[in-house]
Amino acid sequence: MGLFFLTVLPLPFACGGEPYVGGDCATTNDCQSDGQTAPGTVCINERCECAEPGKVVCCARGEEAPDCFQMCRPCEECAEGTAECSGVVDPSERCESDAKCPGPPDPRCGAGRCVEGKCELEIKAGRLASQLRGDCKQDECTEEGIVVSVPAYDVYNDGNQCTNDLCDYDRPLNALFDGVICPISGAGRCHEGRCVECLAEDPTLHCAAGLACDGVFCVPAHCVNMVFDAGRGETAEDCGGPCKPCNVGENCGSGTDCESKVCAMAHCKAPTCDDGVKNGDETGVDCSGRCPRRCPNGRGCESGEDCASGVCWAGACEPPSCKDGVENGDELGVDCGGKACDAACPG
Repeated sequence: MGLFFLTVLPLPFACGGEPYVGGDCATTNDCQSDGQTAPGTVCINERCECAEPGKVVCCARGEEAPDCFQMCRPCEECAEGTAECSGVVDPSERCESDAKCPGPPDPRCGAGRCVEGKCELEIKAGRLASQLRGDCKQDECTEEGIVVSVPAYDVYNDGNQCTNDLCDYDRPLNALFDGVICPISGAGRCHEGRCVECLAEDPTLHCAAGLACDGVFCVPAHCVNMVFDAGRGETAEDCGGPCKPCNVGENCGSGTDCESKVCAMAHCKAPTCDDGVKNGDETGVDCSGRCPRRCPNGRGCESGEDCASGVCWAGACEPPSCKDGVENGDELGVDCGGKACDAACPG
């Protein structure tokens, strides 16, 4: 400890000894002698120590030794760098539990910890467990406790065999295949993002004898002759039965005869959001597209916006999780809060 010396001149003692200096003592009187003094000290184990617990001999905050008046003070009043105060926690900064300690800017990067009564910041830098799949990015925590996104090869599977799923630097790209054999079925070719059996404008993609191309599929020749062939199963001109589905308003015998898959009173009806079939621009049965209801898990989708969970993968909606990079379920934020997720949400 540092002590303020009123004088450093040796004074004769009755026994012929030298005065105590530098904080040494034999009795408490030596701590208050003419050779040295630091108000509030007593002699403990031949050293002048502060009598009041929690105080040390130091300069006042803002002052420096040796040009200062040293006395017993609490560490929060001592000059910065006082050796005896090293590791001593300011009462205003003391803690009793982790809950009292502030965490990093983004709580996904760590937490505040109370260690021996003092708050410490615990940061886990690196890749986050929670990631938005297929966004061509990776979320990471920096050493400062901030989340940043960096480019990553994380392609989005849109469930379409006629698209090439890839990353264009840091954004997903589902480029259309055109003219190639359908990769999954091995039959037909990809054209404008879908697998077709035939193309009238492509002589290399034609139908077998006895069949004709309706623009997409190979059908019986009578399905494209612009004649209503009721005896061959058609329900209207060149549609229904073995031919392509009929449009709204045309005659039908069952839902399979209609593009909308809805046949009522012998006529094809327009799609609705409660007709029990997938039609119109719906991605699942009576959900998404123009329908107000988002699709439940397992139903079809084209993007996360089509799903109640916000998660679409390979053309189907998936259940919420605490690692899917989406705020869903009972979460209070992205993969945080709620009953299922352990992570706390940013304040």
